[in-house]
Amino acid sequence: MHLIRTKSIVDKIKSTIYCISIVSIFIFSLTLNVIDPIQSTADDRPVLTLSDAVQNSLENNRELMAVRFDSQASKHGKSEAYSYYWPQVSFQNSMSKVTSGRYDFDMPADSPLAGIFDPSALGFSGANYINSINVSQLIFDRSVIGQIKLSKLKQEAAKWQETGQEQAVVYNTVVAYIDVLRSQELLNVQKQRLALADKQLNSATTNFEVGMRIRTDVLRAQLSRSSALRDVVSSEIALQNSQVKLNQIMGNPIDNLYSFQIDKLANFNPSSKNIDVVQNYSKLFAIARETHPSIKVAALLVDQTSESVNIARGEFAPRASAGGRWGFNESGRVEFEQEEWALSFQVEIPIFEGGRKIAKMKRTKAQLNAQQKRYEDAIRTISTLVEQSALALQEEQRNMEISLEAEIVAKENHERFLNLFEEGLADSLDVTQALTELVEAQTNVVTTRYGYLSVYTQLLNAMGLTSVNATPYSTNDWLMELNNF
Repeated sequence: MHLIRTKSIVDKIKSTIYCISIVSIFIFSLTLNVIDPIQSTADDRPVLTLSDAVQNSLENNRELMAVRFDSQASKHGKSEAYSYYWPQVSFQNSMSKVTSGRYDFDMPADSPLAGIFDPSALGFSGANYINSINVSQLIFDRSVIGQIKLSKLKQEAAKWQETGQEQAVVYNTVVAYIDVLRSQELLNVQKQRLALADKQLNSATTNFEVGMRIRTDVLRAQLSRSSALRDVVSSEIALQNSQVKLNQIMGNPIDNLYSFQIDKLANFNPSSKNIDVVQNYSKLFAIARETHPSIKVAALLVDQTSESVNIARGEFAPRASAGGRWGFNESGRVEFEQEEWALSFQVEIPIFEGGRKIAKMKRTKAQLNAQQKRYEDAIRTISTLVEQSALALQEEQRNMEISLEAEIVAKENHERFLNLFEEGLADSLDVTQALTELVEAQTNVVTTRYGYLSVYTQLLNAMGLTSVNATPYSTNDWLMELNNF
């Protein structure tokens, strides 16, 4: 009798502790407004589609803006290089005043020659004004020709760098958007788990009240619900963090909240034909080599350095230019108002400058060898990334097929044990285990599906096929890009 009474007291204490725990979690959840904030505010939030997110990033991403300014700078650099071959026109105005006794003569003041030999009157001293317009034209300079070619290569490289940055921004946006959808679906899984835990708790409580279940089944159901509620809280926080990252990439205020369209991507199942496409590595490598911006930029850097070698070599060549001048002078009381013309032709042949040009030749050749190695390394790096992405894509697709089958089995198994539990023919541990397996199976489906989408996006980016237009992302057409090759 004493043992029975003690056991009853212990059960009451446990029940009280679990009730307090559940109430505390519930109050804590309300304080953080994370019980179901999406359901309560979703109607007030604008819907953000994947194409909208991509468009926002292309317009507002700060790093992309900086790269576009760099591209504009390269365009102006090309105009600057061409300007050396345009005529150079300038206006010159100068004034000088000379005071000198060199031309003074000692002669009587009443001499008739006194005024003739006045230095100031003759213009040898006093104020002197020069006004002229000068024109010069470069005829040949091999270094300037090289600078023009180099500016063209830099502009082309800047365009590819801009394309590469656009692809990187779109890739990061798509991955971040997929991560938001993944977090939202995982939250839905945890909410479903919480609903099933509530159902199990209600069934255990009802059966306990009619004497069909023991108190332990109720306590286990309470523990299961408490665990599900904690996971809902964690999933809510994870969803908010993923939205903050997406806002940061899009260039929007980080506290912006949106509703998301999950139907198109959440129900996407890849075709088995994709496996055959991504297993053709040599074809994938060839596509990446032709389209990836990083490889294009690396090749252009080789061309730029090669042209730098030609510029250094061109400094040994003669330089020819021509010029002309028109103007007039005024000196003292003598005014030379007649027009003055001057034409010139100049050829400059370098002979020796302390070995500077020879050292420059050697330096640029060494830099050319370095850029060639970097180009080869860029190809190897991109090829490695392509192969790794293709292998990961194959793994994710196989895992998705397995997880979809496992979800069907886990769902049927849980429904079976829950029905048996409600009829008093199964233990609460069986139901809890079945619920755990169902949640794990559903989580695996979500993880592998969005994992496949992320890896597919990574493969497109590794091959340089990421579309920098928002239109394809309004449908699932961008997920069929590899089927076009």
